[in-house]
Amino acid sequence: MAHLRTMANEKNGAGAPRAAGFIPLIQVFEPHKASLPPIRAYLKEFWSRKRFALELARFADKAEYLESNLGKVWLILNPLLLAFVYFLLVTVLRGGSDKAHGFTTLAHILIGLFTFYFAQNTINDGAQSITQGGRLILNQAFPRSLLPLSSAIRSFWQYLPTIPVYIFVVVVGKYFIPKADIHIFTWALLWVPYVTICLAATAFGMTLVFATMNVYFRDTTKLLAYTTRIWLYASPVLWLPEMLHGWHKILLFVNPLGPALAATSEIWIRGHQPSAAQLIGLLAWAIFSLTLGGYFFISRERDFAVRI
Repeated sequence: MAHLRTMANEKNGAGAPRAAGFIPLIQVFEPHKASLPPIRAYLKEFWSRKRFALELARFADKAEYLESNLGKVWLILNPLLLAFVYFLLVTVLRGGSDKAHGFTTLAHILIGLFTFYFAQNTINDGAQSITQGGRLILNQAFPRSLLPLSSAIRSFWQYLPTIPVYIFVVVVGKYFIPKADIHIFTWALLWVPYVTICLAATAFGMTLVFATMNVYFRDTTKLLAYTTRIWLYASPVLWLPEMLHGWHKILLFVNPLGPALAATSEIWIRGHQPSAAQLIGLLAWAIFSLTLGGYFFISRERDFAVRI
C-alpha cells in the first residue's frame, strides 16, 4: 500500500536546512495485507473512470497491428485458418463424405472458435495487463481492475467483426449446399446478447484471477498458453454437445465456457433457444467468476506496486 508522508524543515544530504515552508511528499510502497477496501467507494470510482479503460483499449487496439501489412484482417484470418485445419482433422481425416454434414461440422467449429477466442483473448491479454502496466500503477492512482477491463473491451471489439464473417460463410454454404442442417435466422438470435454478456462476465472474472496470479508468479501467462489449448479440446468446439450422454453431461457445466459454447451452437446452428440448464449455467458461472475474481483481485491490488 502506498503511504504519503510529509517532512518539513529537515536537513538535506549536505546538512543544510530546507527552505522554510517546503514540504516534500514522499510516496512509500509497502506490502499490504489482503483485505477489501470500501466496496461502494471502489465501484463508484471504477465506474467514473470507465472512459480511461475505453481509451486504453482503443490505443492498444491500434498499436497491436501497427506494423502488420494485413492489420486487423488477421482477426478474421487466424480463426478461419484454424477452423479449416481443425475441420480437416475432425472430418476429412476421419473419413467423412457427406458434404451437408461436413459443412454443418465446419459451421459449428467456426462459430465455436470465434466464441472461444473471444474468451481466450480476454483472459490471456488481461492476465498480462497488470505487469505490463507497471508504470501506470506506480505513477497514477486508479482502480487497477480498469487494466483487465480494457483488455476485455479490446477483445470484444475484436470479436464483433467475426460475426458478420460467420453469417456470410454460412449463407454462402447454405446456398451451395442446401441440405446443410443449419438454421441461423430464427428468433433464437434474441438470446445472443444474453449469452455474450454472461460469457464476457465469466471471462473477465477469470481474467482478474489470472492477472493477480501473474503479479506473484510471472510464469502464469506461459502456463496459461498451454492451459487454454487443453481447455479448447475439452470444450464443445471440436465436438458436439450432444455427444455427451447421461452423467457425462455434467462435464459441460463444470467447464466455465461450456454452457456458453453449447448455447452458441444451439442458437447459430440449430436455431433453437438454449436449454434452461444452459441459461442457468451461463448466469451461475458469470456471477461466480465475477465474485471470486473481484475479491481475489481487489483485496490484493494495493500490494501490486510492491510486487511489480
